[in-house]
Amino acid sequence: MASTLQTTFSLDFETALAKFVAHGPVKNQEALEDAIFDLLLIAQTANGDVSPLLAALTCKTNGLLEAVLTSRNDPAFTFRRRVLKAVQKPSDSPNPAFTACVQRLGSFFFCLPRSVTLNHNVITKHLSFSARLASPDSLESEYFIAKKEKTADPVPPKHPKPLNPSKRKTRFVPLDLFKEDTPQTKSRRKATAQALPEKPPSPTVTTNRPVAVPSLSEQLKDCLEAYFIACLEDGVHEIAFQDLFKNLNPPILAAPSGPSTRGPQPTEPPPSAPEAPAIELPKSKAKSLAENALAPHDIARYLGETTKTTLGDWPVVVSQRGIKHLRYYVARDKTIFSRIEKMIRQLSLGCFTESNHAKLLEQDRGVPIYTADLGGILRLIYQIDFGAPTGANFESQFIRIFGVYQAPEIDLDFWKAVGAHLGGRGDEYIRRCTDRPESRVRPKRAKKVAPLVYPPMDVSHWNHQGADVEVDEAHRLDLHRILSLEKFVPLSHTFFDAIQKFNEASFMFSVAPPENQIIKYPSSCLVLGRSGTGKTTCMVFRMIGLDVAAKKSGQTLRQVFVTQSRTLARKVRLYCAQLMQTETDAVIASAPKPPQGLSLLDMDENAEEEGVLPAKFSELDDSHFPLFVTYDQLCKLLEADFNLEFNPSPLPPARTARAKNKKISARQPLISFDYFDSKIWPHMDHKVKRGLHSALVYSEFMGIIKGSEASLGKPRDHLDQSEYENQNNRSLSGDVTERSRVYTLFEAYLKLRPSTSYDIADRVHLLIRTIQDQGVPGNHIDFLYVDEAQDNLIIDAALLRTLCPNPHGLFFAGDTAQTISVGSAFRFSELKAFLYRLEREDAHVKRGGRPPIDPHFFQLSTNYRSHSGIVNAAAFIVSLLDSYFKHSIDSLAPEVAHVDVTTHKPLFFSGMRNQADFLRLISNSSSGRVELGAHQVIIVRDDKAADALKAAIGRAGVVLTLYESKGMEFNDVLLYNFFTDSPAADTDWRAMLFAKQENRHFNSRRHSILQSELKSFYVGLTRARERVWIWEETYHGYDMETLLVTNDLAASHKTGGVVPQLATTSVADEWAEQAKEYFSKSKYLEAEFCFRKAEMGWWADVAQAYEHRQEALGLPEKQTDRLSILLQVAQTFDRLAQEADPNEDYESIRLLFSNAADCYIIIPEHEPAALAFLRAGKYNQAAYHYRMAGKFDEAVEVVKFHNVDRELAENVTYAAKFVFAGRQDVPSLHKAWKLCAGKEEFLEFLQDNGFEEQRVNFLDSITDYEESAQLLWDSGDYVSAVQRFRQARSPSARRKATACLLDGIRAEIPFATGYLNPPDNLSELFSLIDKSEMSIDEADEVGMFRAVICLQTQDLEQHAWKHIEAENARCALLALDAWTQTEAPGSIESATADHVADVLLLCQQYGSVINFVVRDAYFIDDPDILTLFGISSTEQAVEPESQDITYQRIVQPRSFIFAKASTSKTRDSKPESQLDPITLSKNE
Repeated sequence: MASTLQTTFSLDFETALAKFVAHGPVKNQEALEDAIFDLLLIAQTANGDVSPLLAALTCKTNGLLEAVLTSRNDPAFTFRRRVLKAVQKPSDSPNPAFTACVQRLGSFFFCLPRSVTLNHNVITKHLSFSARLASPDSLESEYFIAKKEKTADPVPPKHPKPLNPSKRKTRFVPLDLFKEDTPQTKSRRKATAQALPEKPPSPTVTTNRPVAVPSLSEQLKDCLEAYFIACLEDGVHEIAFQDLFKNLNPPILAAPSGPSTRGPQPTEPPPSAPEAPAIELPKSKAKSLAENALAPHDIARYLGETTKTTLGDWPVVVSQRGIKHLRYYVARDKTIFSRIEKMIRQLSLGCFTESNHAKLLEQDRGVPIYTADLGGILRLIYQIDFGAPTGANFESQFIRIFGVYQAPEIDLDFWKAVGAHLGGRGDEYIRRCTDRPESRVRPKRAKKVAPLVYPPMDVSHWNHQGADVEVDEAHRLDLHRILSLEKFVPLSHTFFDAIQKFNEASFMFSVAPPENQIIKYPSSCLVLGRSGTGKTTCMVFRMIGLDVAAKKSGQTLRQVFVTQSRTLARKVRLYCAQLMQTETDAVIASAPKPPQGLSLLDMDENAEEEGVLPAKFSELDDSHFPLFVTYDQLCKLLEADFNLEFNPSPLPPARTARAKNKKISARQPLISFDYFDSKIWPHMDHKVKRGLHSALVYSEFMGIIKGSEASLGKPRDHLDQSEYENQNNRSLSGDVTERSRVYTLFEAYLKLRPSTSYDIADRVHLLIRTIQDQGVPGNHIDFLYVDEAQDNLIIDAALLRTLCPNPHGLFFAGDTAQTISVGSAFRFSELKAFLYRLEREDAHVKRGGRPPIDPHFFQLSTNYRSHSGIVNAAAFIVSLLDSYFKHSIDSLAPEVAHVDVTTHKPLFFSGMRNQADFLRLISNSSSGRVELGAHQVIIVRDDKAADALKAAIGRAGVVLTLYESKGMEFNDVLLYNFFTDSPAADTDWRAMLFAKQENRHFNSRRHSILQSELKSFYVGLTRARERVWIWEETYHGYDMETLLVTNDLAASHKTGGVVPQLATTSVADEWAEQAKEYFSKSKYLEAEFCFRKAEMGWWADVAQAYEHRQEALGLPEKQTDRLSILLQVAQTFDRLAQEADPNEDYESIRLLFSNAADCYIIIPEHEPAALAFLRAGKYNQAAYHYRMAGKFDEAVEVVKFHNVDRELAENVTYAAKFVFAGRQDVPSLHKAWKLCAGKEEFLEFLQDNGFEEQRVNFLDSITDYEESAQLLWDSGDYVSAVQRFRQARSPSARRKATACLLDGIRAEIPFATGYLNPPDNLSELFSLIDKSEMSIDEADEVGMFRAVICLQTQDLEQHAWKHIEAENARCALLALDAWTQTEAPGSIESATADHVADVLLLCQQYGSVINFVVRDAYFIDDPDILTLFGISSTEQAVEPESQDITYQRIVQPRSFIFAKASTSKTRDSKPESQLDPITLSKNE
């Protein structure tokens, strides 16, 4: 290459090229721009081949090629045109310079940041081209093909050949998740080259014929054209320019100098295409999504990374029934299993022999069915099918294995029917299944062949002119089950190991191309399809693909699946966990396991599964994802963050820590449709609501007036009357007069509903406003999947879009049947338009950060559950709606069935008035019993018709109304008197008949009743999977019957003919499964009926209890026996839970206890409610209701041994301590003590709450007499205190006993009282005196006290002088005051002069002592003086948090100032009794 450069380049080009070196002359960005322009100017005018110029740009400096080719000046455009012109020149193989250029540009585009928006085709082409180059034989095979074409003799082809697998490697990718081949995948298989036709195909050849795969040169040219267009996108050149500038001016590091190692050097060969780098997702999503959202090519790569490699050249899929057969032999006979495995591996390699590729039938009537001899009587049955995607816009043949059968049990007629039915897809399909390439010779007469590859075949070409299909009636429904309902699992290298660990339902199965396209779509999508078309499957497989790939990269995607049904969310979560284990080939210990047998969690819509969700949205972490929640649960998580509370029940919620927050805005109850229908609708004006159905009116309220896009931002969150009446005709109520009536009812609704109530629209409006004000709490959602979107309001999309601002992360799926059902206000077209407008209001879009990205709309029109007999009739009804009532439904492509069972068309029985004929119809042909099977149902118009029919036929089968049947499916449906009871007149139906058959004008306004009637008829038809019968006692349905029969969409029973017996026999398992379905739809009576048919008495009683609860809750609150009925229901739930078999699901038993508790608290009966909650494992509620019942021992046990909310636990514990302490008995005190951290905390608690007596009793109980004595001393109980001090028997206690004794005596002998009338306990105190424990002074003071109470004159005089000399003012004052009450002062009249002098001297001393005391300004604060005056001083804090202390004085009744203190207090604050102390402030 170096020599080539020297001889080809001009000096100017070499000079220009030399500037692009690290640390070279280019030092700033302006210089770089000039250098690139000069280089391009020279390159556009350079003579000769352009490939050496590309090679030089590629090898010179890393980033130079990208910067040059992404430039947007005129020389760059000219140079790119030269390159494209050079690529178009014919050549045997691509020039390596062009190949390297494509690789470098593709890698550059692949690594661009997400802020740069590229066409998805750019990344797809890069991955495809890189994978093809990575094959070790890619270039060699191109060269070989070209060489062979030159030497081969030209032979005109008789028929365009398919892609020859002997010349072109083929690859099957599982139909659920696939991607382009990777180098590792390519190297695992032997390469085969593609055989290209030597001449162009004739123009007469049909487009369905096989065509050649583009050559590598053509693919290279295609890539360059796409890349050069992408070069012009905003931001592309700027990034390439900056990268090159960094490479030319690398940072100078403080390291030893040496040769540069940055990027490939000029002498290195062109770099090969790099592997796709693992995307690095932030662990915590930022608020700005423009930089952090996954781009479409990232999503495509993630989805592609889950593809499993196949065993051989032939793709193989195995039915779930076949997997069950394999697992049987794994457990029973591993030798046979090994033979089966060996045979399947042999088939996957394309090694066909006479023994493993024998036709089951000698003469094929369609697609051949083959058998493989497994030894003995065992045979493997399979077919060669067509339609496996190869990842390059082609599809290949593949092997479909049905299972392992014993030869004598193989029903040849059935398998003949299978081949014949498949042949009904047409001659082209048959040819693609039966064509084989020339085989290569193999030993033992084995033929080694590879699958043929063709362009995809349009499914619309099926069922046209194919094989002559004549299928026995007995086999048609079995055909439907094996070809439509059966799932097929792709064979991979891990398949045989995985089936030994996981059952057949745990594998991701193959899906058809339309579903696969949705799964692989790299951006947001809206998917519309009936139940059974694969919507939920697409969601789950897409979630798993992204989750597995992200976790392999060490990241976690925040994916959330949202639906309205709690049971559906749980089912999908469990199913996804099962599939995740098989995809990762690892048993996940923490994965939720589905219960064995029945579980209320799978049936009860109100059942909450514990421990699955955190308390708040902001608390969601990586461990919670992928997350499966109901819309209600998602809203609750948000409400917890915003301190909002919506309680759907009219009952007060159990107290929790959150409920105590005063900021919470609690609203209840929820105005659901049931609440509206039972408690509000009956009170509305009968004249206004005449002719209107409550379901339609409620849907107008929620879906249009309050829940439409137009209601957002309204001051009162709803449309006013003029706005509603001016709505377009998409509203359910098309007539203006009717809309006026509806709005009048709406105004009445606002007045009749409880003031604190809310409806579903109120909740969404408040959440949207709150998020607008406060933002999304926590992290955003990366990918959001909304199933059954028709059950949501349009405004719900605004809330969900806020939670998931990723424009590529939205997935809304809805049910075609439900969007046109009675009462629905949802239109997918409105959702699409709303999302369109929301996207253009996005902040990043408005400021130009990214272009608007709208979800792609998909319709799944192939129904895998119902056959063509039902699907075609339903599609015809939809066409009538679309033709005569525009905008009443979404305009969609007609639905088609996967299996054509034309003989099972809807069957009309008109004019059938004989009751005996009807009983015969619903009887069993074998037993003669009048009894429908488990999967059969009778559907009537309304409750009145249902009650009448039940009275006529008894419990011969399940009878539902049309409204009750919504969302359910059955094998067989009998529509009873649908047209007879129709509110539409015969003239309405006849007008439609004439309009359709005779092209007469149809007045949609005059016959508007047919809009809802057609929708109802559609609902009735589509409830059936297999058969529909329409029984009419009159001929009111004759016009519709004629319309369907003449279009070959229905059949009529001949009048007077024998009525067939159509009832089927069901086994117990079928009855149980159907009971479960009824239970999940809250059809408890029907569930009870089915459970009893299944001989499951306990479960039947459970269903009956649910029905009784539903009836009891619907009773008026003022009904006198309502509470007694609820008590019976509660006791029934309680009893059933206790009587449950030990093998029953624990969660079911837990929910029964919880139901019992909920009923108990309505009454209220707190104690049994608490016990039921405890048994249910709801410990917060158990603790709360035990507390409410006053059962604190039980409440404490719950708090002690179970996980209870912290604040609630503290509340219960404090209340229990208070109650236990209040009981005063020692055992209760010890219970309270155990609730504290220690003795000191308990004593503090007792003190804080005024439990003084309890403090003493407690200390006595633990023999802490010294401390209890101190408490008694402090409280003034001196006798008891002294006694306990002496019980303590410690030296300190003895000293304290004496001090306490003296304090008691001092307190009981206050100043200026009647000393001769001492209190009774004073004598007790004197009786406790033990002088051996006293000092001389203390004994002397006791002597003084004895003299005081006895008024002993001489002793008092002696004590007075003694204390005066000792300057003990307190004792001197007391002795002198007592002396004044003796006879001494009054005896001076007859006393001697000396005696008089002594008396006067004592009087003088008395005055002096008083003067001495009161002259001290702080004498009143002296504790000794206060005690003497009968006053005690206390201190108290104003508030616990305050540091300010207030002092109070308590005046005892014996105090000489008590009377004065009493008169100084206000009237309100006077003591209640004259014996009560008076409290004075310090200033009083």
